[in-house]
Parts: sequence; C-alpha cells; structure tokens
Amino acid sequence: MKILTISLVLLMAGCSNTKHKDEFTIVPVKPPHIWSDHKKLDLTPDICALKGESILKSLGFTAIVKNGTYIYGNFNDNRAAVKCVENGSGVFVYAMVAGPVVDIVERLRNEIIWKL
Repeated sequence: MKILTISLVLLMAGCSNTKHKDEFTIVPVKPPHIWSDHKKLDLTPDICALKGESILKSLGFTAIVKNGTYIYGNFNDNRAAVKCVENGSGVFVYAMVAGPVVDIVERLRNEIIWKL
C-alpha cells in the first residue's frame, strides 16, 4: 500500500526522470566578497542620498539607480549600495560593496566611506 501511495504522489506531482528542455544546470561559483561600513552624519536623508549618488559617479560607477534614499551602482564586476536612513538627529548611512576581487571591493568601500 505504501509503495502504491508513494507512486501515486510522485505521478501526480509530475516527477519523472525525463529532462525538459527548459531545465538548466546550476554551476557552482565562488561567492562574492562583501565589505561594508557605516557612519552617522548630520545630514537629511535626501542630502545624504544625493551625496552618495555623487560619490558613486565620481568613482566611475555606472548604471547608478537612486530609489528614494537608497543608491546602487556598478563598477566592472562590483556592485555597491549606499543607504541613508533617518536617525533622529541626522542619518545613519550604510555603504557596502560586493565583487569577485577582495582588494578592489575593499578599496571601493573605503573610497565611498572616506568621501561620505
């Protein structure tokens, strides 16, 4: 009875050993390095976001997207985010960079934080 029940469940779930043309293989890759830091600034969230956007542009980031007080951009194989959150008497700004080469990720993160 158990085998019949399991077989029916598998059949109804569409399980088979036949590959479909839309299947794909997930190739394992090394996870990116991610470096982050934060600061408290005496700015409004909007001014902080404009400053973050300006910093990413000055460092050569492309495909910069500003979503409210969150800014994202690409630098070659790296992705950065600058998030400005109201914190009572100013903003808490969080910056992070992710990418494949640790030295570049660290340097980009440092440049963003120093310029903030």
